[in-house]
Amino acid sequence: MNFRKSLKVLIFGLVALLLLVGVTGCGPKTSGDSGNSITILIPDNPVAFNGINTDTGYEQALGELVMLSLSETDPNGNVFPELAVEIPTVENGGVVLDEDAWTMTATWKLREDVFWADGEQVTADDVVFTWNAMVDAGAWYAPMDYTESVEKVDDFTILVTFSTVFPAYNLMFGGEDVFIYPEHYCDAEAGFYEWNCDSQPLSSGPYILEEWVADDHLTFVKNENYFEEGKPAIDQVIVRIVPEEPVKQQMMLEGDADLHYWPAEPASNLYKEEGNGTKWAKSPTERWVMRLIPNTYVKGDPETPHPFLSDVRVRRALRMSIDVDTIINDIFLGYGVPVWNDFFRPPFNSCDIPRPEYDVEGAAALLEEAGWTDSDGDGVRECNGCDTAEAGTMMTMEYAIYAEYGESLELAQQLIAESWKSIGIGTDLQIIEGAIMWAEAEDGGTEIAGLFELDMWDDGYPGTDPSDQIWTFYSSGSDWNYGHWTNEDMDGYIDEMYTVYEEDYLWAACEAAAILEEELPQILLFSTLEMHGLSERLNGVLPNSNDPVTWNVADWTLEE
Repeated sequence: MNFRKSLKVLIFGLVALLLLVGVTGCGPKTSGDSGNSITILIPDNPVAFNGINTDTGYEQALGELVMLSLSETDPNGNVFPELAVEIPTVENGGVVLDEDAWTMTATWKLREDVFWADGEQVTADDVVFTWNAMVDAGAWYAPMDYTESVEKVDDFTILVTFSTVFPAYNLMFGGEDVFIYPEHYCDAEAGFYEWNCDSQPLSSGPYILEEWVADDHLTFVKNENYFEEGKPAIDQVIVRIVPEEPVKQQMMLEGDADLHYWPAEPASNLYKEEGNGTKWAKSPTERWVMRLIPNTYVKGDPETPHPFLSDVRVRRALRMSIDVDTIINDIFLGYGVPVWNDFFRPPFNSCDIPRPEYDVEGAAALLEEAGWTDSDGDGVRECNGCDTAEAGTMMTMEYAIYAEYGESLELAQQLIAESWKSIGIGTDLQIIEGAIMWAEAEDGGTEIAGLFELDMWDDGYPGTDPSDQIWTFYSSGSDWNYGHWTNEDMDGYIDEMYTVYEEDYLWAACEAAAILEEELPQILLFSTLEMHGLSERLNGVLPNSNDPVTWNVADWTLEE
């Protein structure tokens, strides 16, 4: 919707009002009906209760209501035990390194006071079962590339053997994606992607799924078997499926909901206002980095360098001509922080990579130096002495964003395209579904098949360890190196990052950061905080750039 056109606003407002009547007129009790119940608003049905099957963010958030992991991460990046007694380390003997072979083992000891909702005890068998179920189903997440075995030592101890030193071992069975499943309950024959635990999970967490009405709501009730005494304090959590942003805002203002998950920027401004019954909460560190991903090879042809995106001078000119501050302040309403390197959170932001300058004239000069000039005066440059294309090749490209983000990203795309037009670069603006952009090649995925020229979307590493994301985006061995940029030195420093010694890790990270700045395989623009709208009565919510906002739902309370 174009918010600046009053007629559309009026029509949309009437539609939203009708939708609101439909949403609030039926369904389960909401927070306004029950003093010890809260309502969370999300836009779509979850696929499963984990982020491995499908990763929209809502799967993980609902998984945190009912399932536990061995470990979790707090908003400040500290890893803490959940099902585990403690986090294994070199210091406490839980991690054993073989420095000659550069391999390691990690021994996890489980709590003995955690039970499933049906009264069965959570044991090491459940951890091994979860791992085997994912492996058997062909599921993938980063630890699978480095793990040789997961074995039961005794009822409450497991041993993980790694084929190399793996710094993110402490979140192997935790973080935002991986929960532990009950061996005695989940239908292993149906498999990890199809089993009953996707729709009817057996709880070890603070809540139990009581009801799921597709496209309407999910109702969770307090787990009386939860291991933390006196928790959770809230008896019922209702998750409403409400796609329309204006309807969600109205429900919050009317007191019919307590948490608006990932509100758009205008809604965040609304929730920050005093006296309307709402409040706004944000994470202490950034997570979502808006980035441009140039395909350095011809679309669909991994053997032929792209006519101009393969030239680092052009990539540098693209970045220099983007007014990041204007995008943050005028389009994203100030909800952003400039970011220009993948190592953007402590302690990795100590690599002294200076912020790039916004310099349109300098960008134009770089294009001239690279042999791209506008000889015919039509406003678009052509190859006149460039090294990577035939003479006369036009400097135009497809520039795509994903549809789900909405109007803010569309406006940013348009502003960036105008900036590039001002220095003689033509663009064909495209908006495609994220499900198409990020799908597997056999399912029509455009990025992994190399069927794109330049994409823009947002992502950043969760937890405290960026090594896997850096490997994913930039390693020559990664299928998810969408831009097909490779660098032998970068591969070496990525390998060096796989260590449990912080000093060595930071050294390798800074060397890698310097290469990324020099070669610019991706163009990072800014990051945004994890932010949510809350009712004034809901307390204890701590947005977390490392985990879903529900990571500590057992600690939430309500003001009477």
